[in-house]
This record gives sequence, C-alpha cells and structure tokens, in this order.
Amino acid sequence: MRSSLPACIDAAGRAEQRASPREAAQGEEQHKRVRIMYTFGRVTVSLECREVCVDGQPRYIGARAFEILELLVKAAGRLVSKDEIMQAVWPDTIVVENNIQVHISTLRKLFGGKHGWIRTESGRGYRLAPPVDPDHADRLPAGFEPAGGVRAGAVPRKCPLIGREQEAAELHALLEREALVTLVGPGGVGKTHLALEVATTWAAVRGIEMVRIDLAGWQRDATLESAVLDALDLPGSPAAEPADVVRAIGEQRVMLVLDNAEQHVDDLADLCEAIADANAGATLVVTSREPLRVAGERVYRVGPLPVPPAGANDGEIVASGAVRMFLARARAMGTDIPADTNTLNAIATICRRLSGLPLALELGAARVASLGIQGLAADLDKSVLSLSGGLRTAHPRQQTLRATIDWSYRLLDDTERTVLCRLAVFPDAFRLDAACALAACDELGAEEVLDCLVGLASKSLLVVHSVGLSKRYSFLEVVRAYALEKLAESGEAGRLHARCASFATEAQPASAAPAQPVLAAGPWA
Repeated sequence: MRSSLPACIDAAGRAEQRASPREAAQGEEQHKRVRIMYTFGRVTVSLECREVCVDGQPRYIGARAFEILELLVKAAGRLVSKDEIMQAVWPDTIVVENNIQVHISTLRKLFGGKHGWIRTESGRGYRLAPPVDPDHADRLPAGFEPAGGVRAGAVPRKCPLIGREQEAAELHALLEREALVTLVGPGGVGKTHLALEVATTWAAVRGIEMVRIDLAGWQRDATLESAVLDALDLPGSPAAEPADVVRAIGEQRVMLVLDNAEQHVDDLADLCEAIADANAGATLVVTSREPLRVAGERVYRVGPLPVPPAGANDGEIVASGAVRMFLARARAMGTDIPADTNTLNAIATICRRLSGLPLALELGAARVASLGIQGLAADLDKSVLSLSGGLRTAHPRQQTLRATIDWSYRLLDDTERTVLCRLAVFPDAFRLDAACALAACDELGAEEVLDCLVGLASKSLLVVHSVGLSKRYSFLEVVRAYALEKLAESGEAGRLHARCASFATEAQPASAAPAQPVLAAGPWA
C-alpha cells in the first residue's frame, strides 16, 4: 500500500468528522469519489484532486502536463493521438508539436524514465500503460520492466521465439562488434520478432534502454529524424536532420530498433550512417526487406524456418523449426494434434507447401481448429494465398498472406513487377541466362532483366542459391503463387508458359551438377 494518502484525502476525512449528519452524508459521498486513485508503480494519480504523488508524497506538475496526463489515464491504455492532445490542451491556440514533447518528457521523468509507462508510437501519439492495483504493485504489465529499459513503442513478446536459436546466437555475436545490423528477409519471415527478442535481451544484459520505432506507421508530416527524436523523448523540430539526432543522442548508450524500414530506405540510409559513424554509444538494429546499402552496415539475411525433407522420419519431422512452430501455434489455439506418423507426415507436407515462412505457418495453424490437418492441406491445394485469420492486433498487412506479399509487390517499379511475374513460370530453381532468355522481349532487354533480377533478390523476392561458383534463383512458394496470379491478370501467362516449356527441348542443361536436391530440376537449372 502507499505510505501516505494525498493531502486532499486526509483533509476530506478530518472535515467529515466535524460535519453534521447531512453534511457527513454528503461528505462521505465526496470522500468516496475523491478516493479514486490510479496507481502506476510508485506513482499515484487523483484526477478529482488534480494531484500526483510519488511514494505517497505530492509532486507538482504544470497544468498543461496534468491535462495531458489526464487524457492518457482516461484512455486506459488506448493510443491518444497528437491531434487529440492538441485539441484538448490547446483548443484555441496554435502551438508547435514540440510543446507536447516537452510535457511528455516532464511526465516521463515523474514516472521514472526507465520504467517505460508512457509509450511513444512514432508519428501517431502516446499510450499510458493501464494502472496497477496498489496492493499488487508487482504486477507490472509485460514489456514495462525496468531491467532492459524497453520503451518508446517496444512491444511485448506475444509468443516465444521458436526455431531461431542459431540466428539469435549469431546476432548476439554480431552486436558485440557492429554498430549497425540490418535484418533482411521476405515479408512474414519473422524479422521483427527475432530483432526484438535479440535486442531486448542484449540491452537488458547491459542495462541500457531498447527503443523500437515502427516505420510502417510513419507519416511524412515531419522528417524521419524528427520521429526518431520523438521516440527517444529528445528535443527536436519537425525539420530535424541527421546531425540533430547525432547531437541529441550524444554519448548515451541506447539500442535503437528501426522496424519495417523497406518503405523508407532512402530516408533512413543517411540517418543510420550518421549515427553509426558518430556515436559509439548507440547500437542500431534495422529490419527491412532490402539492405540500406550504407557504410558500416552489416546485413544479416533471415530465411524461412527449416522444413523436414520428403521421407523424413517422425523424429526428424518434430525436430524441424517449421514443424515446431506450427505445432506450438496450433496448440496455443486450443487444438489437440495427435503425434502419429500419418499426421506428422501431413504436417511436414504443409510446412513445405508454406516454405517454412513463419507468418504462413501461424496463419495455417490458426485454421486447423476449424479445418483439421487434412482440411488445411486441401485448402492449400486450392490456393496457398487463401490463408488469413492472423492475430487481431497484427498490422493489416500481416493478417493475410496475400496482403503480406502485396506489401512487397507495391514497392517494386513496373519493370521489376513484369520480370517477377515472368520468372514465376519456372517451377523450380533457374540460372541467370535462362532468366534473361525467358523474361527479355522487344521492350525489355537482357541487361534490364539482369538489373531487375539483382534488385528482386536484394528485396527478398527471389531466393539465391550457391552452386559451386555459380548462382541459382528460386521463389518461395507463396511468392511464386502471388506472381503467377499477377501474370494471369496481365494476359502474358500462356506465352510465358509455352516459352518455358520449350526449354525442355531447346535449352541445354548446365554443365555443373546442382549441389542440392531442390535444385535438381529442369534444363533451366
């Protein structure tokens, strides 16, 4: 319990002792009303008394700061937008957005900067964690522990990281020596989950803060640098530049996770290079579908989870990362899955169909309760892109498999889209010369196809395999299915499929034998 009650409550109690019966009744009603206290760790707030106490001792904050605090408390964990704050606190006044940041900074100091009760959602607004019962103050909300200092939009882990033990260990080792690490991989591969798991642990061990900024929601009403300063609770302006961020961070140690960067690689490149070059105390982790391509960047490729090969035994199946995740997510949805050989073989086939992509596995597992294992397999035979039903709290692009691939497709230029769809007619891995022969035409030369192929691989829409000194290229099944749909819409499907089929008689097999069974396919390989 709190060590002492706010002065206004004690005064109300003394007045009640001296009052007449009628006054006492009225006073009792008011006494009940003013005793409503919201507790946030060591901080208690009375909206009726307009009073804030820390460890039971009243603390003064300005009227504007209290009005913002009142909005956040009444929101009960809901996001309060910057526009909402402006309208409530400065209804008839034109003020700069920096005024909000100043008062939020005051409130954060009051709550204790490392406890992270107030979250910033970059470009959107602020959120205050729900209050805690004062008799059970140890029940802090997930993601708000002082150790590790997670704040500024960092999200609590929704489920354990499965099948990524090796990747996590490798990333921890990289962060020991690199100031800027970019996790690159296709949509739905689990870059965010892996990055947050590693960054949170890495920061906690060193006692520094971890700050996450989700760039998917960044609006261009201010510079990216301004959004970063806002998330770090540092002073700045809507026109802030990289040098302003470097200056504001100074030598303080911080782990900064810049999530979903693929839409803003050009804006982010200069900022990350400047921070990594000038600030030995800051460590940057970026997640993106393509690299930033700046000095000092270390790219870490995140691929799908391992899937069991055809013909694997029961032990090999349940040991694979993809099957482990599928089973964990299905059981989390309340589905009891038997562990007999037939069921495990069916699950292994499903995981291969889904290319070991974590988002696809999660969406598939969510459908097992209603479809069953065999029903899910039949559903995938119709269209692997039909999967939907992700977490209600997930971003819309991650609630369906089609939306995830569509997010990447929209980031391509017209030529890249054309080449992507044409190459999808290859049923398996293919060589560079085969890609140029297939995709080139009168309006698109071989050099342009080459440039597009390199770009598509860089943007995680093609998988690159090493075969001796050469490279082979292939699609994840979900990406290929999407590209074939787009090809059908273009009207080119018949011509491209016929050209690909002609390779079986006209093209010569590569002289070097494929090093992996998955690449042992048609003459285009």
